[in-house]
Amino acid sequence: MGSYLQQYGAGEEKRNRVLKVTVLALIGVVVIALAAYWILKDYPEERRAKQFLGEVNAHNYQAAYQDWGCTAQHPCPNYDYKRFVDDWTGAGKKANGPWRIESKDSCRSFLTVNVRADGTDLQSLAVQRSDKSLSFAPDSECQEAKWRWKQFFDRILGRTPPPTKRAS
Repeated sequence: MGSYLQQYGAGEEKRNRVLKVTVLALIGVVVIALAAYWILKDYPEERRAKQFLGEVNAHNYQAAYQDWGCTAQHPCPNYDYKRFVDDWTGAGKKANGPWRIESKDSCRSFLTVNVRADGTDLQSLAVQRSDKSLSFAPDSECQEAKWRWKQFFDRILGRTPPPTKRAS
C-alpha cells in the first residue's frame, strides 16, 4: 500500500508544471510581440524619411523632389523646384553639414520627423502612413491626445525642462 500512496499527486504536479510553463511562454510571446510592434511600427515611414535625407545630403535634388511627390515637369502647387532647392540647400541659412533626424513623433495618420542641418532651423516633415508621401508637418509634435511616455520620464528624471505654454 505504500507504493500506491507514493504516486499520489504526481499527475497533478506535472499538470501544474505544464500550466505554469504555458502561461509563462504566452506572457513572453505577448511581451516580445508588443516590443516588436513598439520598435517597428514607424519603420517604413522612418526609412522613407532617411531615403529622402540621403538624396538631399548627396545633392541629388531631382530625386529628392520626386520623393516629395513632384517633378520638374509637374511641379507641386506653391512649391516649385527652385523653392525646394532653396529650402533644402540651406540657402541664406549657412547650412553646415548634412541633414539629420533630430527626433520623431508618431501620429495616427503620419509620422512627424524633425530634421536639422548645422546652422539651420528645425524642419518638421510628415510622412503619411497611407502612401509614404512627404510634406511639411503642421508642428514638430503631434497635436492629438496620446500618452507621451518619453517626455514623462525625461521630466521625472530631470533631463528636460517642463514644456512652456504656447502663445495663442
